[in-house]
Amino acid sequence: MSEDAPRPLRPPRRNGRAPRIKVPAGACDTHFHIYEDNVAYRAKRRYTPVDAGLDQYRATAARLGLARGVIVTGSALLDNGPTLAAIAAAKGAFKGLALLPPDITDNELEHLAAGGMTGFRISTRSVGGMGPEHLARLAARVKDLGWHVEIHLRDAAEVIDLLPVLRCLAIPHSLDSIANLGPTDLPGTPAFDAVARHLRECEDAWLNIYGVYNASRAGPPGYADIVAPVAALVAARPDRVIWGLNWPHPTFDGEVPEDADVLDFVGAVAPDEHVQKLILADNPARLYGFDSP
Repeated sequence: MSEDAPRPLRPPRRNGRAPRIKVPAGACDTHFHIYEDNVAYRAKRRYTPVDAGLDQYRATAARLGLARGVIVTGSALLDNGPTLAAIAAAKGAFKGLALLPPDITDNELEHLAAGGMTGFRISTRSVGGMGPEHLARLAARVKDLGWHVEIHLRDAAEVIDLLPVLRCLAIPHSLDSIANLGPTDLPGTPAFDAVARHLRECEDAWLNIYGVYNASRAGPPGYADIVAPVAALVAARPDRVIWGLNWPHPTFDGEVPEDADVLDFVGAVAPDEHVQKLILADNPARLYGFDSP
C-alpha cells in the first residue's frame, strides 16, 4: 500500500460486555458513523471503512442500552445519502450531522433538514472537510433550520483560536473530541481555562466528550489520566455536555476499543446519576431536537 493510499479501517467489535453505568431512558449516542458495503467512497480519503453497517451498529447500541443516536456523515463518503437512508430506517430514533460543500444550495439544505439532519460539521482534520473560513456564512444560512455546527479541529490551539468567532456565531456549536484537551490540560492551565470559561459564558456552546481513547495516554479500561480534566469541565457546565461513542472508531491506531469502556467513562467523570442523565439523555434531546426522554 502506498504512503498516500487510504488504509483499511479495522472492523469494530461484534461482541462485548454490557456497561456498568445505569443507562437512563432515552440515552443518546451523539456521534457515530455508518459504512455499508455497497456505498462509494471518495478517491482521496484517510481510510476505507469495512464491516460497519447499520445492523451492526444497532446491535452495539442495544447491548449498551442506547435508544437514540446521531449519525455523522464520514469524510470518506461521497455524499449524505447513506446517512439519510440510515436515519429513515431508524424511524425517528436517529438524527444526523451533514457533510456540506461550501456552495450547497438552499434546496439541498432543506432536503437534508427534511431527512433528519440537525447540523453540519467543519473540520481541519478530515480529508475533504470544510474549514472554518466558511463557518460564519453557512451558520447564517442554516439558522432558520434550527441547526448547529460541530467543531472538529486538529488540536486545542486551533479550538482556542476559534472561540472568539464561535461566541459571535448565529447558531449553537459543539466542541467535539473534548475540545482536543489532554491529560495535562488541568484547571489552571491556559487551554483548560479558556474552554471552561467559554462553556460557562457562552449559552450556545456545547462540549462533546467523545474520542476519549484518542485523548488518553493511559488507555482502557478506565482512561484514568483524562478523568480529572473532563470531570472538571462537566462540573463547569453539566447542562452543556454530551457524549458519543464514535463507532466504528475510525482513525484510531490502537486496539479497537471496548464500547462499554467508552460509555462507562461517563460514570467516571459524572458519578451523580442526575448528571449522567443530563449528559446521556436530556442535553442531547435539547441540542438535536429529540422529544424529551
